[in-house]
Amino acid sequence: MPKFRALDKVDRKLLNLLQKDNQTPTRTLAEKVHISQPTCLRRIRELRESGIISADVALVDPFALGYGMLAFLEVSLNNQSDEQMQEFEARMAKEPEVMQCYFVSGEYDYFLVVHVIDMDAYYQFVRKVISGSGNVRHFQSRFPMKRAKFATRIAFDEKAAELQVRVAK
Repeated sequence: MPKFRALDKVDRKLLNLLQKDNQTPTRTLAEKVHISQPTCLRRIRELRESGIISADVALVDPFALGYGMLAFLEVSLNNQSDEQMQEFEARMAKEPEVMQCYFVSGEYDYFLVVHVIDMDAYYQFVRKVISGSGNVRHFQSRFPMKRAKFATRIAFDEKAAELQVRVAK
């Protein structure tokens, strides 16, 4: 049974601030949310322990590093047994080019976000990972022309009294 936790206004304000810059000193965060520094540290630790904060990472711009090609792949499998789907998901998790992998409803089974250096690298990826898997019936590639928006932040309403959320741990 899933566990739930209430996020009060302070928790949501902390989450909004940390999503903008998780390197903000605790002293500064505490001042901005009007709590003591030890209370701020405790709350952040509880958010991490409950799985609400799942990772503290640096977002790297792949385009700045020369990874100039983004592709969206829709993939249909020949065999959709649970075992075959788990195997596909495990393989995609190991592939460094696969940034995201979703099991989806509709005509296709999976939606992948793939980032590579160029078309040749994409071709090699498709040959090795997609076509070479033996269980892919069909795939379709889409290439974005322009990134109009990219965000990783979940915007929390800081005015509501509390918000019930499911926790991972």
